[in-house]
Amino acid sequence: MALELSQIDALKDFCALILCGHNEEVFRYCRGCLENAVDEYCGIPDILYVLSGYDIDPDDPFGNNANEDRPLVKLQYYLISSDAGAPALEDFFWFVENIKTARGFDFTVDEEKFSDDDCIVEWLAELSAQLEGLNIVNFDGASEDYHFTIMSKDDCEKAMDLFKKMTAHVDGYSFTSCVISSDFKG
Repeated sequence: MALELSQIDALKDFCALILCGHNEEVFRYCRGCLENAVDEYCGIPDILYVLSGYDIDPDDPFGNNANEDRPLVKLQYYLISSDAGAPALEDFFWFVENIKTARGFDFTVDEEKFSDDDCIVEWLAELSAQLEGLNIVNFDGASEDYHFTIMSKDDCEKAMDLFKKMTAHVDGYSFTSCVISSDFKG
């Protein structure tokens, strides 16, 4: 599919914002996801998975990683992709630590307020309640998975605006993004 210049610019800025800087190889790969998309989701889910470290192999009908030994992005480092029931609590804490490291944040998580009996929905709401001056932003990837990261309020607003511009051309599905708050219900 031919992309408009505004979509290319939005994608480039979105990738740079998520990855804390421009990475030409990742941008080109994500652009290819949009240009070569064959389903009604127009490559948007593939972009979110690539930015979370899962390089999609377009020639594999099962969508396996293109190169498990050398992904384009450190797995689950800048953007987290997880389904609602999959992560263990210790994995969730590992995700949060990765984001802190990648973005240079300095905050403390009161782990005692989290329960193994809960799932990522409750953990995201609790984490949101604990963050001061930071937000959790989630991007709809046309699945039940969560694609989220932690950013400043300004960066969250920029990321959501860029995501909206990037997905504006999609006719078969309405993509959304949101800031996760302490009353998040999934």
